[in-house]
Amino acid sequence: MSTETPTPRTGPAGATAVQGRHRNPLSTAVRNVGIVLDTAARVIFLGRDGVRY
Repeated sequence: MSTETPTPRTGPAGATAVQGRHRNPLSTAVRNVGIVLDTAARVIFLGRDGVRY
Protein backbone atom coordinates (compact mmCIF):
# COMPACT_ATOMS: atom_id res chain seq x y z
CA MET A 1 0.00 0.00 0.00
CA SER A 2 1.28 3.42 -0.92
CA THR A 3 1.69 6.14 1.70
CA GLU A 4 1.54 8.90 -0.90
CA THR A 5 -1.50 11.13 -0.88
CA PRO A 6 -3.40 11.11 -4.17
CA THR A 7 -3.39 14.31 -6.14
CA PRO A 8 -6.47 16.38 -5.33
CA ARG A 9 -8.86 17.03 -8.18
CA THR A 10 -9.43 20.61 -9.21
CA GLY A 11 -13.00 20.02 -10.35
CA PRO A 12 -15.71 17.42 -10.74
CA ALA A 13 -15.09 14.35 -12.87
CA GLY A 14 -17.05 13.83 -16.05
CA ALA A 15 -17.95 15.95 -19.03
CA THR A 16 -16.82 19.32 -17.79
CA ALA A 17 -15.69 22.18 -20.00
CA VAL A 18 -12.00 22.66 -20.52
CA GLN A 19 -10.88 25.94 -19.01
CA GLY A 20 -10.21 28.64 -21.54
CA ARG A 21 -12.45 27.06 -24.19
CA HIS A 22 -15.53 28.96 -25.23
CA ARG A 23 -18.00 27.29 -27.56
CA ASN A 24 -19.55 29.23 -30.42
CA PRO A 25 -23.07 30.37 -29.37
CA LEU A 26 -24.56 28.88 -32.55
CA SER A 27 -22.93 25.53 -31.78
CA THR A 28 -24.33 25.66 -28.25
CA ALA A 29 -27.83 26.38 -29.57
CA VAL A 30 -27.65 23.55 -32.11
CA ARG A 31 -26.40 21.15 -29.43
CA ASN A 32 -29.19 22.12 -27.03
CA VAL A 33 -31.84 21.68 -29.73
CA GLY A 34 -30.41 18.23 -30.46
CA ILE A 35 -30.63 17.27 -26.78
CA VAL A 36 -34.25 18.46 -26.59
CA LEU A 37 -35.22 16.56 -29.75
CA ASP A 38 -33.48 13.42 -28.49
CA THR A 39 -35.29 13.61 -25.16
CA ALA A 40 -38.63 14.23 -26.88
CA ALA A 41 -38.11 11.23 -29.16
CA ARG A 42 -37.27 9.02 -26.17
CA VAL A 43 -40.45 10.10 -24.37
CA ILE A 44 -42.58 9.56 -27.49
CA PHE A 45 -41.16 6.15 -28.42
CA LEU A 46 -40.22 4.71 -25.02
CA GLY A 47 -42.63 6.49 -22.72
CA ARG A 48 -41.51 7.76 -19.34
CA ASP A 49 -39.23 4.71 -18.95
CA GLY A 50 -36.92 6.13 -21.62
CA VAL A 51 -35.94 9.12 -19.51
CA ARG A 52 -33.73 8.85 -16.45
CA TYR A 53 -34.31 11.25 -13.60
